[in-house]
Amino acid sequence: MSLYRRRGNSVWYMNIILGGARVNKSTGKTNKKEAQIVEALEREKIKHEASLTPQEKAARTLLSVAVQQVYHARWKNNKDGKQSLTRAERIVEIIGDIPISKVDQDSVRKLTMHLEAKDNKPATVNRSLEILKTVLKYKKHEWDFIKLARTPRGRIRVISIEEELQAVKHFRETKRIRGGKNYPEIADLVICLVDTGMRLGEMLNLKYEDVNFDTNLISIWFNKSGRPRSIPMTKRVREIMLSRQATTPDKPFHLNNDQAINAWQWVRKEMELAHDKEFVLHALRHTCASRLLNKGVDIVTIRDWLGHADISTTMIYAHLAPNKLTHAAAILDSYNE
Repeated sequence: MSLYRRRGNSVWYMNIILGGARVNKSTGKTNKKEAQIVEALEREKIKHEASLTPQEKAARTLLSVAVQQVYHARWKNNKDGKQSLTRAERIVEIIGDIPISKVDQDSVRKLTMHLEAKDNKPATVNRSLEILKTVLKYKKHEWDFIKLARTPRGRIRVISIEEELQAVKHFRETKRIRGGKNYPEIADLVICLVDTGMRLGEMLNLKYEDVNFDTNLISIWFNKSGRPRSIPMTKRVREIMLSRQATTPDKPFHLNNDQAINAWQWVRKEMELAHDKEFVLHALRHTCASRLLNKGVDIVTIRDWLGHADISTTMIYAHLAPNKLTHAAAILDSYNE
């Protein structure tokens, strides 16, 4: 019997099994005839859903459900997974928990206008649009109507050899930093960052179990792009790692993000570069890419070295090798000799 009452309850419940699908819930009706109508409508709904193609079923998925599916399938094990989930849930709050099929240009316009009204920068707006695009692509829904805003690219700050030596010297010759840590530890950190191109968080989270002195490789398993990679150690990085292991056997650096950044802000002032807003720790990563490029390392290898998910990210460094263009001009000149 598909309709029944629970003991002591006047409301009719339905228990339907149809095509492998089962629905057991209240009809919300105390009158049996009205309950039969609700049951009949539910049966039609089940039949209709069973006839839908996978694409049609995906299109009916609520945005909040799709977000959770993407999180568990793609973001969960990424370093920024929780951040992506939080941003995606915020998108649902802004445009509404609508079926995927209802996400259109108007939805994107609503999201963009809301974020811009909160004085978010174009890059921040683009991150939200990228997340929405990822959700739509995962559910195989059209996403081409999402257009990212153009973001101005600032100057890529490359640290010169002289600036690097000066910064390291300041750290070596200064005894203490706030919190009782030694500046010499920051000096080692600077050298390791510029020679590996690792992100600050990757270096600070590095453990010796991922430093292989036999193969001379540092392995990074969890990172922003979600793509594990291994980086060869230069001679001075290897020396620093071996030296630090003698006193810090678990991991090379016992600093947190704030301590490293505050120390760098201090050295900027010491070097009279406080006005240079691009003279930041992340510039050491840019510097590594620039040095590789200028010594003839190809852009694909640099992409793999830095761990970029997309080579278009690496291409921002392409203009930093002007010698390649000069060489190209010389090749064209050879045809006219």
